[in-house]
Amino acid sequence: MKSVVVLTALVGTLLIAGGDIGPAGENMDIVNGAGYEDVSQTTYSDTLVLINRPKKLMWQDEKYLDEEEGAYQNGRSLGKAGNWNHAEMYCRSLDYSGFIDWRLPTLNELMDLYGNKAGLQYSQTADFWASTPDKGRNYWSVYSVDGYSMSHNKDKFLYIRCVRTYEMKKRSSRSGRL
Repeated sequence: MKSVVVLTALVGTLLIAGGDIGPAGENMDIVNGAGYEDVSQTTYSDTLVLINRPKKLMWQDEKYLDEEEGAYQNGRSLGKAGNWNHAEMYCRSLDYSGFIDWRLPTLNELMDLYGNKAGLQYSQTADFWASTPDKGRNYWSVYSVDGYSMSHNKDKFLYIRCVRTYEMKKRSSRSGRL
């Protein structure tokens, strides 16, 4: 299947290359937000997203900081690492790639993402929170290496990846031209 991969160069220009992504990235595009929806490059030039067109999902694909890894290892909540309540609040309040309608993904969405070895640029070898509840105070998570799920107490500290519904829309520039 032919797909379009859009990458951002250091100076903010776009390199568009068509080609087979292969089984691991089928129907997935790694995109700098500036290349889609005809929005100014300067607005999104420093963010990456992964788009799954058939499922209409846009995934946050942002580097995990040393501070976030330290929080994860030391049982604290910070940025893209933390307990379930922090994860839910982090995604709901995320302003990333020009969008503010991010959410914590469902169990099935995360299993699909990691089970299909999606082409994320940034990830951690660990469990990621899902919004799907289990029994009592437990919520589901998905292990990024194999896409398998596990239930954890919501007070456990895991990594976070946010998602939003993706709709390809044409946006006009301030001048009214695309």
